[in-house]
Amino acid sequence: MTELELLTSGEAGVLLTKSARTVQRMVDAGTLKPVRRLPGVNGAFLFKRSDVEALMPKPKVAR
Repeated sequence: MTELELLTSGEAGVLLTKSARTVQRMVDAGTLKPVRRLPGVNGAFLFKRSDVEALMPKPKVAR
């Protein structure tokens, strides 16, 4: 896995059209699992891009 495949909470939020705080709530709820947490008291979560993309909103089909 390369560093380019990892996303921060903020980056994941942009793809999911959610805030970074909502991404944190998704982690707390078990909806999104982080791959790693950076060191420190407020260490950021890192997510696999493929995990985030799997949760992206599906485009609506026009009828």
